[in-house]
Amino acid sequence: MKGMFPKQWHIAMACLAGCLLTACSGARYVDRKGVSDRVAANTGHTLTQQKTAGRFDLPPDVDLSDGLGEAEAVSLALWNNAQFQTDLADLQLASADVTTARIIQNPLLRYLAPNGTVQPSGYINFAIDFIWQRPARIAAAKLNAERVRDSMVQKGFTLIRDAQLAYTDLLLAQQRWSVTHENAVTRAEVNRLAGARLRNGDISELEAATTKADSASAADDLIRAGQAVTAAQIQLNYLLGIMPADTLIRLTPITADTLGAKLEKAAYIELALAYRPDIQAAKTGIAAAGKSLGWERSKIISFTATLNFQYLSNGGESGKNWLPNTSNPGFQAELPIFNRNQGNIQKAAATLEKASFQYYAVLQKAMSEVMQAYNQYEQSYQSYLLWNDNVLPPLATAVELARHTYERGDISYLPVLEAMRQLQNGQLRKAEITAQVRRSVSQLNYSIGQKQSN
Repeated sequence: MKGMFPKQWHIAMACLAGCLLTACSGARYVDRKGVSDRVAANTGHTLTQQKTAGRFDLPPDVDLSDGLGEAEAVSLALWNNAQFQTDLADLQLASADVTTARIIQNPLLRYLAPNGTVQPSGYINFAIDFIWQRPARIAAAKLNAERVRDSMVQKGFTLIRDAQLAYTDLLLAQQRWSVTHENAVTRAEVNRLAGARLRNGDISELEAATTKADSASAADDLIRAGQAVTAAQIQLNYLLGIMPADTLIRLTPITADTLGAKLEKAAYIELALAYRPDIQAAKTGIAAAGKSLGWERSKIISFTATLNFQYLSNGGESGKNWLPNTSNPGFQAELPIFNRNQGNIQKAAATLEKASFQYYAVLQKAMSEVMQAYNQYEQSYQSYLLWNDNVLPPLATAVELARHTYERGDISYLPVLEAMRQLQNGQLRKAEITAQVRRSVSQLNYSIGQKQSN
C-alpha cells in the first residue's frame, strides 16, 4: 500500500477535515433567554425558557389565591399569550439561518473504477469561494438574527402595555358596574318616593313620569355596565392565555399610577432613542442589509479548486489497482461575462434603501408616541387632581349636609337621594380619570422602552 496516497492527497484530506470542523456549530445564536434578559432589564419581568403548545404555565411570582395584581397579569401574559409564543418561534428560524450561513458547501467526488486497460481515476471539486463569501454571509445572518431578537423584545413590551391596558379596562368596568348599581338603586328609590308623592298630590304626573323614565334608564345603564365587564374580562383572559375565555378573575384594587420622577419631554425622547428595541432593530436592519449587499457582490466570481487523481502504472499493470497513486491540482472558475448576479445585487441594494427609510419611519413613530403619551399623562393627571381634591370632597360634604338636614326633619328624603346620585356620578368620573392616568403611564413606559413609574 506504500505510495498509494501521495502528499497532495493528505493535504486535501486535512483541509477537508478543518473545513468540516469550522462549519459545524449547533449552538443557537439568539434564544428566549436573550429576549428574557432584555425584557427583565427594562421591566423586571421574565419569559419562560421552555414552552409547550396548549399548556398554561404559572410564573413563580404569581399567586392567584389573593387575587390578580397588574404585575402578575403581565407575567401571565408573557408566559402564556399564544400569539407572543408563536412570534418567539422566529428566534429559532433566525438561529437556523445563522447555522445555514456557517455551512460550507460539500465537495464533489467523482471516481471511475478500473476496468480492463482503464486505470482508476477521478477528481474532487471543492468550492473555495466561501473564503470571501462566507464572512459576509455569516455577518448578515447574525445581524438579521439580532434584528429578530430586538423585534421580539419590542413585541414583549407591546404585550406588557396591552396587558396593563386590559387590566385597567377590566378594573374600570368593574368599578363602573359597582357605581352604576348604586346609582340604579338610588334612582329606583327616587322613583318610589315620586310615586308616593304623586298619590298624595304633591307632584304632577309629568314629574312622576320623568323620575320613572330616569329609573328605567339607570337600570339599562346597569345592564350595559355588566356587558362591559364581561367583554373586558374576555379581552384580558385572551391576552393572558386563560381558557375558557369567560373565566372570572378577582382583581387586586389599585390606585392611580403616577410617574415617580417626572422628566422633561425632551428627556423622554432621549430615553426612547436609547432603549426602544424597535429603533435598535431598525438600526440592525440597516447593518444586515449592508452585509447582504456585500455578500451578493462577492458572489460575482465563482471559484472551485480541483484535485485530479489517477493511477499511473510503472510495470505494465492493467486495471488491478483500485486506488490512485498520483494526483495533480487545478481549478475551475465561472467567467462573469453574462451573469454577474445583477438581479440579487439590485435587490440587496433596494433592501438597504428600504431599511434606511424604515429606520426613520420607526424613529418618527417613536417620537410621536412619546409626545402623545406625555401630553395624555399631563392632561389626565391634572384632571385626576382636580376631581380628587376639588370636586369629590364638596359632593361628599353635600351628602352629609343633606342627611343631617333630613334627620332634623327640615327636608324630605328626595334631596338626600339627589345628592347621593351626584356623588355617585362624581365617583364614576374619578374612576374613569384614574383609568386614564394608568393608561397614559403604561403608554409612556411603552413609548420609551422602559418602566419609569412607581
